[in-house]
Amino acid sequence: MGSTYGSMKHLTIVAIVLWFLFQLGRMLWSSNDQGLDEAFSKFLDAPQRSVANPYHNGYFYLLGLTAAAPLDPARLGYEIWVEESKEARRSEPDESRANRSDLAYTLSPEPARPEWEADDPLNEFRKKDDSPLRALTSKHQILLTRYEHWLGMPFDDWGFGRRILPLGKDILTIHRLYVAEGFSLSTMQGLERLRKELQLWRTVLREAKTIGTKVLAQVVITDNLQLLSRILAKPTVDKAFMTMGLQLTLPLSESEYSLRWPIRNQIALAVKDGRAGGMRSHIQMDRRALDEEWLLQTANLPAHAFDSIEHPSARSTLSVILPSGQAAKTYAAYYDAVIKASENKAKSLPRMEDVIGTIQRGLIESVLNPHPIEPDWRIFHHQLVETDTRLRLASLQIQLRRPSAQMAVPTRLAEVGSQYFDPFTGLPMLWSPTQQKLYSVGKDRLDDGGDPTFDISVPTIIAQTQLKPEPQASTTARAARR
Repeated sequence: MGSTYGSMKHLTIVAIVLWFLFQLGRMLWSSNDQGLDEAFSKFLDAPQRSVANPYHNGYFYLLGLTAAAPLDPARLGYEIWVEESKEARRSEPDESRANRSDLAYTLSPEPARPEWEADDPLNEFRKKDDSPLRALTSKHQILLTRYEHWLGMPFDDWGFGRRILPLGKDILTIHRLYVAEGFSLSTMQGLERLRKELQLWRTVLREAKTIGTKVLAQVVITDNLQLLSRILAKPTVDKAFMTMGLQLTLPLSESEYSLRWPIRNQIALAVKDGRAGGMRSHIQMDRRALDEEWLLQTANLPAHAFDSIEHPSARSTLSVILPSGQAAKTYAAYYDAVIKASENKAKSLPRMEDVIGTIQRGLIESVLNPHPIEPDWRIFHHQLVETDTRLRLASLQIQLRRPSAQMAVPTRLAEVGSQYFDPFTGLPMLWSPTQQKLYSVGKDRLDDGGDPTFDISVPTIIAQTQLKPEPQASTTARAARR
């Protein structure tokens, strides 16, 4: 009896082991590249290009904006793009036909910063003395001329599937010089330059195919909005700001919020790296690290932000190669959910665990990889919400300067319409009467009284209440009051 029980026990164990091995083999069999491609096929298709000629594309003109004087910025930008794309496929780069050393002009943002960030920037821009800002403007007229030309060009981001970042540091300085020079000439010229800038950079934000381009667009847009908010906080403001300002500060649209193409780009990069064995040029990696560091610091993003959205290599906790079709489908469902939430202007993005709960995962896969690595796109979504918040706050600065029959500021903020509510909460913006500040609670969604460390706030001038005219009293009533 005991012998029979022991045999049955051994047979049961063997059956369980065989079942486990069968399931593992089945999972590994289904985890080939074909399964991966099937799950990610819709993410890997490159976007259609709206500008066929690269030499007429503002994307390449911007990449080569600081080229030496005899060179065409668009042509050099395209050659740099070609060479850096080749470098990504080489373990050791050879002599490049064109590289970033051909970008002869180098600018520092420091000389332009004091005037730009002054409490009264218009007064600083209009000074006639030899200020550092005016000296820079005179020195770099060729760059300002090029930048104005770029503002009139079509923009088509060709960065999909490539690890190339634009020259953000130089672009930030040139944009400041361009706007400042406009306001030094006249209010209307400054506003017109501000309009052209915000219009094109919002196009860049909408059309960005990589997260680096999308972040850079927000850096310039935010820089302009902070300038505009400082101007609108002064007691006296030209009426032109009131008229044109509302057109410049419309809230972000669904397409500007969208993370569709940056997410698809990260997946394409991960698949490409996997097929290439993860080999990248050391020179390219070092240069990219420097570009990313500046961009993250300027955008006030965490140092790990770009690393946090890397699509993970498909390895389980047991270091078994598992690019399984089921795991790929789980990630595909997660990315679909994130894209949908971003385009619906959701207050927050879904987590991987929210999606896994709706996806059927195999038992073995759940055991080997219970907690899949989650690319965290919330950092970049929060940045988009902050950009939208600054647009709405600047618009409200203008609207609250207009006389109103309603006395209470909170009531006015509630009646202005949901399109100007705090996008972090979906509720009206907040008002601090003691600090005379209009503010959003920010990404922590806690009311800190307008403290700029945690909240997003702008000083605001509130117009005097416009009292409704008193109805004309009747002759009898006037006689009675006498």
